[in-house]
Amino acid sequence: MQNDPLRWHDIWEDVREQDIARVGKLLSAGGLSIVDGSILTGFEERFASFAGGQHGVAFHNGTMAIHCALRAVGVGPGDEVLIGNYGFHAMAAAVLTLGARVVICDCDAEALTISPADIARFRTADTKAVLVHNPWGVPADYSAIRMSAQDVPVIADASHAHGATYKGKPLGAWADLCAYSLGLTKLISGGELGCVVTDDPRYRDRLLVFGHINRVPGALQADEWAHNAVGLKGRPHPAALMLALGQLDRFAEKQRLLTETAGRIEHLLSRAGAEPLRTRWPSQRVWWRIVAYGRTAAHVKEISQRLTAAGVPLEKNHYDPLLQDQPIFSWPGYKGQLQRNPTPVCEGLRKRLITVPAPVSLPDQLLDQIEQKLGN
Repeated sequence: MQNDPLRWHDIWEDVREQDIARVGKLLSAGGLSIVDGSILTGFEERFASFAGGQHGVAFHNGTMAIHCALRAVGVGPGDEVLIGNYGFHAMAAAVLTLGARVVICDCDAEALTISPADIARFRTADTKAVLVHNPWGVPADYSAIRMSAQDVPVIADASHAHGATYKGKPLGAWADLCAYSLGLTKLISGGELGCVVTDDPRYRDRLLVFGHINRVPGALQADEWAHNAVGLKGRPHPAALMLALGQLDRFAEKQRLLTETAGRIEHLLSRAGAEPLRTRWPSQRVWWRIVAYGRTAAHVKEISQRLTAAGVPLEKNHYDPLLQDQPIFSWPGYKGQLQRNPTPVCEGLRKRLITVPAPVSLPDQLLDQIEQKLGN
């Protein structure tokens, strides 16, 4: 099977022998947990620089990172958070567990990111945050979002967007807080890991207060609190930090190969009749998945059949149903915490999407043969 030229298999390896050796050395030295300093501080500084912020605070997963970012800007019971309808249910969970309401916004017709017009339309005195998804690695339009949000804090969910830029800068330079998942299969992964990046030392301290027991107050910088943490323990495992640091070392090469491979796959999708995601604003995306759309549901079925016959694996639409129709809002404890709104753009695109895995590197022979099949 390994010599089969038609096998769709990502050649890139995220975890390598040197990573396993480093984790083994860490565990042999008794590094099963860490409160402060050492690899934890090193990772936070390194990741903050990578993501475009001055401060980083690591968590055990991306959902906890979003939860603590929302809490850091003051989101609590009775408050409202604006979220695009094309998104993952964990974004809503981070809001709901704080007792706040999810207010649904429509998405952009080409990029699937949150609509700045809807932010302006649905923003109220109760709005405490705008939570911005960057689906599949496509950066949102942060200038337009900030203009619509006015003085409401903008929190980026960059779980798909490691290495993406907007107007030449990483996403952490544009949001008040930028939350990353470094979970399983993410572009940089520690297995289970998250990190929030911010330029504001007050937000950085609040992230610690709400998620890093035993690190507070000693590591605080802004002198707003002189006691222990008040939230749940959210700090990460050192083995996850070690794995992610190894991938950060190799990320420039990974991003280069991913850009080349995704470009070729998007070309194949275009040959089959699909339109890949695009932005009208200056940005450079990355690819956690490759998503394109057809003209109609029938057209998508036709394209999907062509791609499957040519050897391209397809995935289900990950966000169908859309966010406001997902089961999480039917949980009894969350009754009344959703403001449903019409989202005609999201509804129109929902059945027109095609999703393909985004391998970092595929054999040229495989891509050439797929292109030949699509040309027949």
